[in-house]
Amino acid sequence: MTLAATFQRLKSEKRAAFIPFFAAGDPDIPTTAALIKAAAAAGADIIEVGVPFSDPIADGPVIQAAFHRALDKGFKVAPLFDMATSLRAGGLKTPLVCMVSYSLVFKRSLDAFLKSCKDAGFNGLIIPDLPAGYEGDASERATAAGLDLIFLIAPTTPPDRREIIAQRSRGFIYYVSVTGITGARTVLPEDLGDNVRDLKKRTTTPVCVGFGISKPDQAAAVSAVADGVIVGSALVKKVEEALSQKLSGDALVQHVTGLVGELAAAVHGAK
Repeated sequence: MTLAATFQRLKSEKRAAFIPFFAAGDPDIPTTAALIKAAAAAGADIIEVGVPFSDPIADGPVIQAAFHRALDKGFKVAPLFDMATSLRAGGLKTPLVCMVSYSLVFKRSLDAFLKSCKDAGFNGLIIPDLPAGYEGDASERATAAGLDLIFLIAPTTPPDRREIIAQRSRGFIYYVSVTGITGARTVLPEDLGDNVRDLKKRTTTPVCVGFGISKPDQAAAVSAVADGVIVGSALVKKVEEALSQKLSGDALVQHVTGLVGELAAAVHGAK
């Protein structure tokens, strides 16, 4: 199912999308695959997969640590594509979005990376260090390849840039709820609702909110104003907790997906 079709379905059901994030290869590719399958079964509407990189952009200490764990174990991009291909062959229908640094895209070439993503079964792509308006024809090339290129907007983004991003982003707009890096916050920003509503006046493209959301009550509050809720660090932290407790396999997956189910229920019950 495409991102557009997913948001159309959820809109008809008066529900927001719940979008969990997992760091690929943390602790290994088979576990990432198991987490993705379990998250889909637990209510995830779209799943974001972060590609480990030695110098990540905007990621806080929790996700940085996960990326380094994966890289220390020899993570490579090719097995990630093999994993997605296998998941699709096994019947996974949930849309997948790949978040990746442009350095890794450039290494393969944009067209080659887009083709690999599409062939593997990804639906969208987020390249946080490739800002809208400076990406050349990357958005058009992604669309031609059958992928949605998703751009980020921050609370500090000025109105003229908001217009450009709103026009260029496909699939959804990723609204970064706080300035700074990823990570759980205890309180959501007071201006979040106003900023999301401002964006929704500028475009019909769905607006999803990420950064700082870690608890079901926060997810519910965000889903009342946004089209989707993205949770990353809180789930990656659960993986870290499981590893510290020497959990692996099904036990690790269960440790993480308990929170996935709680967050999904909160998001889906808020509208």
